[in-house]
Amino acid sequence: MKELFLEREKSTDTETMGRLNVGEVTLHTVEQEWRSTHPGGQPNNSCVPAGRYKLIKHTRPNGDNVLALVNPGHAVYHYDHQRPNDVGRFLILLHSGNTSKDVVGCIAPGLSRSNAFVGSSRSAMRHIMDYVGDDDAVLHISWSNGEPE
Repeated sequence: MKELFLEREKSTDTETMGRLNVGEVTLHTVEQEWRSTHPGGQPNNSCVPAGRYKLIKHTRPNGDNVLALVNPGHAVYHYDHQRPNDVGRFLILLHSGNTSKDVVGCIAPGLSRSNAFVGSSRSAMRHIMDYVGDDDAVLHISWSNGEPE
């Protein structure tokens, strides 16, 4: 099983930045800020809670191969129909993007970082997908300074 480790460094009113360890390589990440008003975080407007997520291969409508985060204990599911009583979130993806506006509750990796921007995101995603390959994978998410309220 392949393991990836995301350590979130800071969360502002507009984004959450972090470091993603993928094997021996450290990437950078950008996500939306933390909003905890719903199970799993606020849908379409928040990063997901810290924890362990199974990564499932997913193909986006544009043909991009990405990874979906799944942890029913945090009310995060792969598809909408899997949510009990329509509670929780679905289609939280690890996909390319450069700013928090590019990820609606998802995570965008990059090879470089400048303030609230990650660069070379498509290259970072190719590295992640090559690393995971056909293996099962999990993503461990933590906060470097404790989870915000």
